[in-house]
Amino acid sequence: MVYKHGQQVWGSVDISKQVTITASNNTFTFHVDDLSYTITIPVGTYTTSQQRHESELIQAISKAGAAQNIPVRFILGGMHYDEKYNVLILEHTDTINEHVIDQFAGNVIDTLFGQMKFNLPPRN
Repeated sequence: MVYKHGQQVWGSVDISKQVTITASNNTFTFHVDDLSYTITIPVGTYTTSQQRHESELIQAISKAGAAQNIPVRFILGGMHYDEKYNVLILEHTDTINEHVIDQFAGNVIDTLFGQMKFNLPPRN
């Protein structure tokens, strides 16, 4: 069965505000099926708009990931607990099989991703 969404891993850090990336917090590392990937985010200040559901930060990460042919998409996700906020989602491009996306690290981890909030299998 082909699903609409591949394996997804949701972060826990609120990126709905302006996020400033410097040379000291610009690397994001993770594994997909035991292969390690590192993204270097260009230095700058990035804005995310909840109203328009778009993020300059996600766009920058997506561009860096596409240059390496990483088999995940970087998506802006919406969370709602006591208040609404946005998080980074990594979604595998394979919408049939389950995959392991883990070992999140890098000097931007606390600014960009935090801890794994959800790990969801492929679904519609």
